[in-house]
Amino acid sequence: MGEIIRVGFEPERDWEQARLQWAEGLAAVGALFGDDEALMRAKAECLYQTVRRIVEGIPAVRVAATVPDDLPGEYVPMLTAALRDAALTGIEASTCHAVRVLTAVIYDLCTSKLRRKPS
Repeated sequence: MGEIIRVGFEPERDWEQARLQWAEGLAAVGALFGDDEALMRAKAECLYQTVRRIVEGIPAVRVAATVPDDLPGEYVPMLTAALRDAALTGIEASTCHAVRVLTAVIYDLCTSKLRRKPS
């Protein structure tokens, strides 16, 4: 007794918050254009599922590199860590970019009207 147990619900809570925000946002914007609320909520659910698949479906990455023969052995773990970090940073950047681009145009994709850009 008295033991503290920490459980990581934060990512799931973030997903549910995003789901709710997209549903409410699309329903509100759709109402402005006379779009059916049920349809807009269904489109928000589609967006949620698509973004979640993008983020959670990132395939494993294997990086193969040749270590220089003259590299001292104590530097190999540092080189390996740097390569791993660089690969993960690239994956994170491209995934974040894909999600940002998708969510930036979501109202245009999901409502019956396109936002007009100033000429």
